[in-house]
Amino acid sequence: MQRDHIICVDDEEGVLTALRQQLGARFGEDCEIDLARSGRDALELIDELMREGESVAIVVADQIMPGMKGVELLIEVHKRLPKTAKVLLTGQAGLDAVILAINHAGLSRYLPKPWEEPDLRLTIESLLSNYRLQRHNERLLISLQEQNMKLEALNLGLEQKVRERTRALEEANRRLAELAITDGLTGLNNHRYLQEQLVLEVERSLRTAVPLGMLMVDVDHFRLYNNRFGHPVGDEVLRRVARLISEHRRVNDVVARYGGEEFALLLINADHRVAAHIAERLRQRVQAEPFPQAQEMPGGRLTISIGVASCPADGTTPAGLLAAADAALFRAKHAGRNTVRIAGEPDPPVFEALGT
Repeated sequence: MQRDHIICVDDEEGVLTALRQQLGARFGEDCEIDLARSGRDALELIDELMREGESVAIVVADQIMPGMKGVELLIEVHKRLPKTAKVLLTGQAGLDAVILAINHAGLSRYLPKPWEEPDLRLTIESLLSNYRLQRHNERLLISLQEQNMKLEALNLGLEQKVRERTRALEEANRRLAELAITDGLTGLNNHRYLQEQLVLEVERSLRTAVPLGMLMVDVDHFRLYNNRFGHPVGDEVLRRVARLISEHRRVNDVVARYGGEEFALLLINADHRVAAHIAERLRQRVQAEPFPQAQEMPGGRLTISIGVASCPADGTTPAGLLAAADAALFRAKHAGRNTVRIAGEPDPPVFEALGT
């Protein structure tokens, strides 16, 4: 265990002997009583103890010494060890020396020479207790600061983990929300999402007087194709049709898989003419697509049929608009497939005027 050092400095051997005996009797068990016969010797001793990491608790110095006065020594000690207690023994020193020591050396106490042993003992005991209390508080403060740093580091780590978990949870929730409205096979919006958007867009169309077009799309002879070539090939065809439909959508349009081999599009600001034009372009694009084994299908290719309707012309409710588009699709299927039919318009369709 480290022992505190009490350094006594005086040029008189008798004074040093008395200090060692009196201080050693009271503090010798837990302190080292060191002696120095001059200020220079004292500073060398202090420098050595500092290098070794020893604790210098108190320096007791006589004022009148050859070479370096007591006040001068204590000023140097204060520069090195400002928290060390300093005691000045004043035999012939005047008040000016004491004031100088207080102002420039952090003087703790001064004792007249000759001193009374009880006064010396009580003075050193008080200063030693204060020094040790101060060191204990400093160690406690350092410990608390270290603990605070550890807690801050833990908090930062926890905050980072919370942020990461929050981001992961938000991403998972976002993904779940996407999955709830996404068709697993094609990646398009699903039937549920279509119904929700159909309600919103019909209401918007009626409120703003901006027409809403709707296309119902069905892959022709898909069950025959699926049964002949297998479900994996059939699924790939549905994915390719979904891609072609998505490529022909406008920015604000809604594209969804309605169910099975049926798809639906909600066309914002599209009356019969605009919706029919988009439908015909889509029909021609699918007809030109080189699907696997399409040459073995009726007509030697895989095609789609499309029914067209528009709000408010063909329906002013979601169910009404859907029914009109579905009825137009039924007409397209029964007209020989690979064609477009428009709700409320007679057969055959008038695409010759629309062009491609």
